[in-house]
Amino acid sequence: MIKTPCPLCNKQMAEHNKSQIEKCLWRFVREAKNPVAYASINPIKCPECEKQMLDHTVPEANECVNQFIADVEDLEIT
Repeated sequence: MIKTPCPLCNKQMAEHNKSQIEKCLWRFVREAKNPVAYASINPIKCPECEKQMLDHTVPEANECVNQFIADVEDLEIT
């Protein structure tokens, strides 16, 4: 379950429209799967476990990213 606001724009995920979700999801996946490259620019807090993405191992990052995508898809936003 998503515990925090959007990790990129700080709005609640339910407040996003479809295009905002696509934009934020694409950027989150890109940055979360390569946190070393982006951490100094924009550190991201994991919306699933609330740890910094930089503190995740690769399997943890993949699991959290996949769970976040599944949770966002369950929001049923139009």
